[in-house]
Amino acid sequence: MGHSLLWFSLLLGLLTGPGVSRVDSAPVVVTGTLGGSVTLPLMLPVGQHVESIFWMCRSVPGTIATVTLEEAGGPDIFYQAETRYWDRLSVVGPGRSLQISHLSWEDAGPYQAHINLRNSHIPHTWEYSLNVYEQLARPRVTMSSRISGNGHCLVILTCVAESRGGTVTYSWTPLGPRTVVSHGGSVLSVSLRPGDGALNFTCMVKNPVSNSSSLPVLVPPSCTGPGILGEDTMGEIVIGTLGKSATLPLEVPVGQEVEKVTWSSPGLVATLQPGRAGKPILVDGTQGPYSRRLSVPQHGYSLQISPLRLQDSGPFRAWITLHNPPINITKDFTLRVYGEGVEGLPLNSDLSSPLLGRTRAFS
Repeated sequence: MGHSLLWFSLLLGLLTGPGVSRVDSAPVVVTGTLGGSVTLPLMLPVGQHVESIFWMCRSVPGTIATVTLEEAGGPDIFYQAETRYWDRLSVVGPGRSLQISHLSWEDAGPYQAHINLRNSHIPHTWEYSLNVYEQLARPRVTMSSRISGNGHCLVILTCVAESRGGTVTYSWTPLGPRTVVSHGGSVLSVSLRPGDGALNFTCMVKNPVSNSSSLPVLVPPSCTGPGILGEDTMGEIVIGTLGKSATLPLEVPVGQEVEKVTWSSPGLVATLQPGRAGKPILVDGTQGPYSRRLSVPQHGYSLQISPLRLQDSGPFRAWITLHNPPINITKDFTLRVYGEGVEGLPLNSDLSSPLLGRTRAFS
């Protein structure tokens, strides 16, 4: 049975050229959630005797599934080809629609259903376009401020939604006469005047399958410098520019033998160990959002990140494990990443101010 179906699918590929296959509808756009299930809806021709249905995907040669209908009204015969869709396909409903489960990014793209009739050599074809999106996590908001030309405080809020699925729309609430939305909705500029009180803003993000909102953001009534809203500043502050590099400088005790240094932050665990001639090497931490962006400067166990992303902003911790004596030493950092222009560093901030602690700026 499997060999005959494979041969028929190859023959079908030769027969369904331009003018041979009848397309019954414009492509049906279907939206699915990463890791979830989706159904490609199918309607069989009314009053026609359907013999079989061949499901095809442009990224996979041949058919991915075949449904053979029995003449006497017996149970359908469902066949799955040995492709990456194996064990993820099923037929649902009277129209023999195709359901795909455990959706992955690779499943997105065009599909076709070829309906073969008993009394016709011309198959009816349905076309589909499958889009896959992921559930959006809570967005983060970063803040910078500067004094504008009229002497008022200009606060810039940047909303960051971590998504690999493309289409994300941004919105803010509340909006007013002294708020300006830019950069596709992800940036909100707020002009403050003397006498204004503190204001609260919320960033909302949405894609075709989900939506999420940031925590309420409190904008103080004056320019108070940059920061990541809702997060505490820890340890030494390192300033970096979006798209460039920043180094988290780490000094180990003189004369001590280091076993390893482990760097950690949300989404990162990187381990440095002594290599040849004692030069530290990165042995772990090259996967995930920091893939191919981590390196070790020429000397020491510092960690360099390049190119910087807005999502890199946040706390980092270095765990130094010594051989003798066998103890652990920790050091904390706070990395702040800013864009250039309106998202850049505040013009009125004194980065050496004791209110900010020790601060290093990198370009």
